[in-house]
Amino acid sequence: MAISYRFPSLKQLRVFEAAVRRESFKEAADELFVTQAAISHQIKALEAELGRELFRRQGRGVVPTEAARKFAGEIGAAFDRIQAAAAGLSDNPMSGTLRLSIAPFYGNRIVLPRLSKFHSLYPDIRVEPDMSSTVLDFRKTSIDAGLRYGKGLWNGLTVSKVHADALVPVAAPSLVQGRTLPLAPEEIAGMTLGYIEGDEEDWSAWFAQAGHALPETPRMISYGNRARVIDLAFSGHGIALADTKLTAADVAAGHLVRLNETPLYGSRAMYLVYPETDYPDPRVLAFGEWFRSEIEAIPD
Repeated sequence: MAISYRFPSLKQLRVFEAAVRRESFKEAADELFVTQAAISHQIKALEAELGRELFRRQGRGVVPTEAARKFAGEIGAAFDRIQAAAAGLSDNPMSGTLRLSIAPFYGNRIVLPRLSKFHSLYPDIRVEPDMSSTVLDFRKTSIDAGLRYGKGLWNGLTVSKVHADALVPVAAPSLVQGRTLPLAPEEIAGMTLGYIEGDEEDWSAWFAQAGHALPETPRMISYGNRARVIDLAFSGHGIALADTKLTAADVAAGHLVRLNETPLYGSRAMYLVYPETDYPDPRVLAFGEWFRSEIEAIPD
């Protein structure tokens, strides 16, 4: 005999899932375009319906219980299935706004100059870049996907490699004026070498690849991200190990020169990332496939 159980309202469940995912009634209210008081009311009603506490109030904030987190994860998966089923009924699932998180340095050089090509292929999709270097928690934002640079170690995300680093030393033409290129590794070793903080071993690896040992006391300077390292090269005050794809346009325009063509295939890469789900957004997949083909077309 089937057990009769009153099903909680979908409105309550939607509010609950958003509040757990964002760990904030206020952020859930912003996402759902309702007041914070409305969120609180729906949560209290659901707690009464289920007969148990779902959030612990701490000061002005809330913290989901472990049972609430598990329940919200199952509900989120169910909502994904519902959304996928609804998309299957749509006359054109490849439409609407696709919000992508992209670091400004990479976006301005690689993505934005090519975005019109994607729009011409998919005229009903409008890519809306969110140009920020902040590493986002996708559970707490309306961003659909992102292009993220690193080593691919991000829990809770589907991580799809777009292109790996092929690093060569680059500098402003003024730094090597009067010298004959390519420079020998020993000439490069005497210059100021910029690197991403935590990746100083890249220079040791590059010199080993080029057949020359890094000096015992090299002039090196670290920066928090690769945009700052490449800015060092642009300034004419040092050298950056930079990806050939990323700097191809600057080299072609004469803003940077490659000092030596020996490549180092680094541990970092550019990845397309989006929340783990059994039903990925087909627009995200289409963008990833298109973007890889664009990157492959850039000469090394």
